Amino acid sequence: MRADRMVEVLLAAIAAVVCSMALAASTTWPTAAVLGGGIVAGALAGVVAHAVSAGRSALPARLGVGVAVGLVLGELATVVVFSGPVDAQLVRQAAPAIEAATASLEQARGARAGVDAEVVRAEQRRDDALVVARCEVNPAADCPQTRITGLPGSGPGARTADDFLRDADRALDTAIADRDGRAAALDAEVAAREQALAQAHDAALAGGLGARWQGMNAYTLDHPGPLVLRALIAAFFVLLTILALLMKRWQGATTSEAESAADTAIAVKRAQVRAQVDELWAEQELHSARMAVEAQNAIDAERQRRRVAEALAPSEDPEALAPSEDAEPVPAALPVAASREPAATGREPGTEVEPHSGGGVPILPDVTRAAVRFIRPFVPPIVAGAIESATKPIRQVFEETEEFHFTMRRTHRVTVESEGGEQPQQVTAERDWVEVSGPRIESRRGVVLDESGDHREIDRGPVDDAGRRELPPA
Repeated sequence: MRADRMVEVLLAAIAAVVCSMALAASTTWPTAAVLGGGIVAGALAGVVAHAVSAGRSALPARLGVGVAVGLVLGELATVVVFSGPVDAQLVRQAAPAIEAATASLEQARGARAGVDAEVVRAEQRRDDALVVARCEVNPAADCPQTRITGLPGSGPGARTADDFLRDADRALDTAIADRDGRAAALDAEVAAREQALAQAHDAALAGGLGARWQGMNAYTLDHPGPLVLRALIAAFFVLLTILALLMKRWQGATTSEAESAADTAIAVKRAQVRAQVDELWAEQELHSARMAVEAQNAIDAERQRRRVAEALAPSEDPEALAPSEDAEPVPAALPVAASREPAATGREPGTEVEPHSGGGVPILPDVTRAAVRFIRPFVPPIVAGAIESATKPIRQVFEETEEFHFTMRRTHRVTVESEGGEQPQQVTAERDWVEVSGPRIESRRGVVLDESGDHREIDRGPVDDAGRRELPPA
């Protein structure tokens, strides 16, 4: 349950209790009616509090209704709190009627007591007459000496005492008869006067809610302390009535602040995301530049490799390849050349090593790089990066490493024979490649993945029986 709903329920419960106590003190209703009235009043207070907090009307109007309901509940609570002083005030206000009823009751009670007192006096006179009559006949020490003659016997004194005794008996009988005849009426009158006095008290104390409020108002205006307490009680109920409205508006303000904070956090997060995206784009451009540089380096390396391969390719001049008949033997300082005889190699002396023309480097990376270089100035960087990314897997699988380790000596010998003439008779030129330490070319090439998805090993070219590659003759 939300806080505003809890406040509304609390207000309804307090209002029900206060109204029930006020009705019980100011009316003569039965208990069930008092409880029912209190529950109805509490329910109405809760409904009003809910309407004040959740209504669609103007805020000043709702505040006015809430303040009015709070003041009414505060006045009822003040009447209940000051019930004792209110009763005394009402009694003072109803003093004349109560005094009249009290006087009538006292008069009725006096009349009833007078009848009883007359009977008692008649009985006392009869008892006195009886004592005198007995003492006249038989005097004794405890007999009243002033009321008897002191002569025993039935003399004149005894006869007079008997006459007084008979008169006392008749007076007692008359008093008893009068009491019996008037007692019922006097008792009824006393009861009626008592009821009138009780009604006067009830009318003074239970003169209605308005009378009790008037008594409370008169009492609090005459005393500053109760007046301050009355104001505090009214303020408490006013605050309790509009508390649901205040809490709802405070929750709305808190919600607005939370939404503003959430929007701020979202904006900050978006800015961070944009910064990260820009950083990623910068890294992507840097990576693309590095890839372009690496590709250019690969192109240059391939060009150099081709130039070396072209430089090492066999010559087309058959005369230059033919050995001279007068050529001198290879010096002994070149042991490796002497060891490479046809018997050791297993080939014929005139056999030449044909250059290997298989394999080759795929041209797809060169084509894609050329296309990217042409397209890059006319498209955004992201499109150029996407084109490069689409061909990267094919370009990046190519890896080639070649190592050339050889020692070569070129000998050019010219023999001139002359016999005293002006022109030489024979000129013999010999040009040949002399292997000093033996040629050794190592080539390591990685696996090439073409578009068909098959893996193939780049061919290493012709290899002799000893597992070494030879340079073609010059």
